[in-house]
Parts: sequence; C-alpha cells; structure tokens
Amino acid sequence: MRTGRRVIAVQADGGGFDAHLEGGGQLRARAVVAASGSSGRPHRPDLLGLETFAGRILHAADYRSRAPFAGQRVVVVGAGNSAVQIAAELARESRTTLATRAPAQFARQHLLGNDLYFWLTRAGLDVVHPCPLGSMCVNIDVCRM
Repeated sequence: MRTGRRVIAVQADGGGFDAHLEGGGQLRARAVVAASGSSGRPHRPDLLGLETFAGRILHAADYRSRAPFAGQRVVVVGAGNSAVQIAAELARESRTTLATRAPAQFARQHLLGNDLYFWLTRAGLDVVHPCPLGSMCVNIDVCRM
C-alpha cells in the first residue's frame, strides 16, 4: 500500500494497468480498484440551524474511529455505504440513530457462510466491462474478515 500520492491517469496496457502519479512516476498493477468515493471532495451542505448546534458535526470523510463517540448519542445522516458502515461501527459503543429520507434497504453481507463479494466474484460480477471511463476497468478483490 502506498499513500500520499495522487493517481492522475490509469491506462490499460498488455493485460495490466499503468497508474500515472502526480509529480511523475507510475505504478504497474494487474487490477485497479476505483474506490475514491466522494471523500476526495466531500459535500458539506448548509443545514438550517447548523450555526447554533452545540454538538460535533463530522463528515464521513473525516471519520476515523468510533472511540471518540463512546457512550454518546450519535445521529448518522444518510443511507449510503459509508453512512451505514459508520453507523454499524458506532453502534458498538454509542447510542446510534441512522437518519434517512426513506426506509433503508439492506442486503445481507454474508450469505451461506461467505461474504457477498465472494459470491459476486464466483458469479463473475466483480468485473465491469466495458467501463464508462474508457479503457479503465474495475476488479474488486475478495475481502475476507
């Protein structure tokens, strides 16, 4: 794993990928996972009453650990992947509410003893072709916990 370097372009080349880095240099890989989410440029909306709210407000992009919230009442707003994962983690040590516009639809993470991504890989649904971003494709590795 490398951190602190921005990838500015990815090109498919001979069964692999070349990731070109900002400031020069490149990395070679057999697969590319595009997992940038919206954390690179988080949207922080103006909410009515925000200026008078006395509690802590934190964007998912700034969340690091459940530890600072232990024993507190926490409201996580949203039903996207990040919100649900953060809410599930916080609920271990705090009184957590997940606030959404509409009822959230959840899929089981483990089916028949394996993680959902195991089954997606087995079914060939972990690879997206063709990618709307041109020659880049996405290959999700199986993650076992």
